[in-house]
Amino acid sequence: MKNNRLFFERVSTSTIFLFVTAALFLKIIAFVLMKNGILKINLGGGSDAYYYNSYAEGLTDTAVNIWPVLLRWLNDLGLYSRDLTTYFLFFLSLIVIPIMVNRLSGLTFKYNQKYYLYSLLVLLVHPTIFMLSTDVFRDVFMAFCFLVGCMTVKKFLNSSNVLHFLFYFLLSVAIGFFLIQIRPYLGYAYLLSLLFLKMKFTKKRVFYLGSLYLLLLFIANYVGVLHLLTEYRSGFEETGGGSTLGLSFSNPVLFIPNFILSFLGQMLGLYITNPLAVILFVVETLPFFFMLVYVLKNIKLADSFVRFLIIFFVLYGSVWLIGNDNLGTAVRLRIYNYIAIYISFFYILKLRSLSLRKHASNKL
Repeated sequence: MKNNRLFFERVSTSTIFLFVTAALFLKIIAFVLMKNGILKINLGGGSDAYYYNSYAEGLTDTAVNIWPVLLRWLNDLGLYSRDLTTYFLFFLSLIVIPIMVNRLSGLTFKYNQKYYLYSLLVLLVHPTIFMLSTDVFRDVFMAFCFLVGCMTVKKFLNSSNVLHFLFYFLLSVAIGFFLIQIRPYLGYAYLLSLLFLKMKFTKKRVFYLGSLYLLLLFIANYVGVLHLLTEYRSGFEETGGGSTLGLSFSNPVLFIPNFILSFLGQMLGLYITNPLAVILFVVETLPFFFMLVYVLKNIKLADSFVRFLIIFFVLYGSVWLIGNDNLGTAVRLRIYNYIAIYISFFYILKLRSLSLRKHASNKL
């Protein structure tokens, strides 16, 4: 069984715990420094926070999604404060979201200490999630809502009672419609993923399905179905600058090569333009890529819940990989793709570990 252990499993639990503790305190210190203006890290999207705060306080009346409406509602009740809302979002990113990911992965501190701590560490050192919890951005709240939706999906998939199944299924659908109000294509990808839960995956089938999916995207683009997305992407060409990939989907023949390049540049962060991009690549992308490869190698272990996450990963990712060309925006959009793979990785890792232990005990 020892030969089957992954390289990171050889690190002692006490060492991982030390890293988690250090990451936790460093994150709190960095948050305090940023709130006091001592530390400044620009990930983009600052104007979003100012807009949300302005809407909440009644200084503007145009709502582009439900997040500023919720903030305005809190303000009308006398419960809104930009600082307090930021502290709440930081608490979600620091404590709640990492615990929810562990819960969805089926990990417990009592029985899966090492995996549990690794999962915490991955979320705690995620720079983008941290930076988007330092003001009233909607991204952390969206991640929280998405994870709540994943929990209800897992609940109805594991329900043997018909009433429980129906309740959690309807709750999942309701959460999907709520996600549409926050970010339309996030909600639609979530809901559409519920339709393909019975789809079985093998390595060979993933290859064929992936090829077929690319072909369908090519046809959809050729006949104009994706026109709104490609038209939106073309708007980035006008701004130019080093923060864009400069890919154009105007030529249908080059759609698939450009889609692959968009995946490499935005999802994998291989288009590096500044030191921050290097940090994001090392801390976010490399672990994600390793986990993605592991999930694909062990895809036969995927149950209906993991299949839901993988299908969501594909559907949601496809929309923004086609419609977005801004690298700063990409690191915000891919959070949900990364989280889906984090959960899938630790979920499958736990199943594989249990399988190896069972196999070893049978030999004895």
